Amino acid sequence: MEDILGESNEAVTILNAETGEIAFQALMTTFHFKRALMEEHFNENYMESTKFPKAKFNGKIEGYNSSVLSGPVIDIKVAGILMVHGVEKTITISAKLGLEDGKLVGISKFKVTPEDYGIKIPSLVRDKIGKEMEIIVKANYLPFGN
Repeated sequence: MEDILGESNEAVTILNAETGEIAFQALMTTFHFKRALMEEHFNENYMESTKFPKAKFNGKIEGYNSSVLSGPVIDIKVAGILMVHGVEKTITISAKLGLEDGKLVGISKFKVTPEDYGIKIPSLVRDKIGKEMEIIVKANYLPFGN
């Protein structure tokens, strides 16, 4: 089984400090891979990035209390809608949020199944790659206007 890692450092995330609502989105074409052919297959064959240019998540921190924004990093749950490949699914994900070295950080790692989002993996490569995609979101938050 081959690890296929695509990274984007151009995703955007917003956290509403009053309500605990959180959103992130990434343009699919900003994901880069160790081999150009992987990137081409990702964008053209699997994600159809021209037709479905963005992945988005809109959700809310469960049991939100704004004190989390000024305390140490803690485990949280975030429930919301993940849209990938034009398909929306309600999900709940584990995450961490809080201050680290005086800066507000958030991190989440969760898995999705390509078939759940209408992503077709050709049988020729299906057995060579994982059945799930792992999504890792790392965020450094700044006050609005900075």
